[in-house]
Amino acid sequence: MSPKPDVSVERKQQIYEAAITCFSQKGYHLTTMDDIAAAAGLSKGSLYWYFKGKKEMFLSLFEAMMAPIGQAWAGIVADDNSSATDKLLTSLGLFSGSIEEFIPLFGVMMEAWAQTRHDADVQRLMREFYRPYLDMMTRIIEQGIASGEFQASAPEAMAFAIMNLFDGITLALGMGVADVNGQQLVNAARDLVLRGLGVEQMDG
Repeated sequence: MSPKPDVSVERKQQIYEAAITCFSQKGYHLTTMDDIAAAAGLSKGSLYWYFKGKKEMFLSLFEAMMAPIGQAWAGIVADDNSSATDKLLTSLGLFSGSIEEFIPLFGVMMEAWAQTRHDADVQRLMREFYRPYLDMMTRIIEQGIASGEFQASAPEAMAFAIMNLFDGITLALGMGVADVNGQQLVNAARDLVLRGLGVEQMDG
């Protein structure tokens, strides 16, 4: 008898897509596992085969969404043939290219984090998630300082400020409080970052 094909990856993606739909329509708090199972066309038992509950599903969904960005960014940082300025601009371009994907879900993410922020699992995930990104931005800034491209005295603090600047843009767009075009906001933030690092303004 031939072994059964492993459909776990496809099944998780099916569940993720259903969860995104439900979270977007009802919010994190009001969405139930029954809702997600119905949207996915699966039994609730099938969901519990992959996830212990809604919180674990949400955390897994968040990690799955961020994984491609993290992998792409790691490749940018590891490129020994690129200047720090090029790495920074490419990194900001990566963010700009993915922001539209996250805007519809960012309000849901804020709701979920607000309800689970004292949860040890959520706190651990946020620390483990954020640290590699902060390290990558710090490495870019340190390279720029060493090469004379950037002017900064505290690389990690500057990296943290840059990342929070773009997190704030995503939050503002996701909550619908920004009346400015998203790309205009990203471009303005990029100009602020370049000026803050002492880089001559570049076209585009």
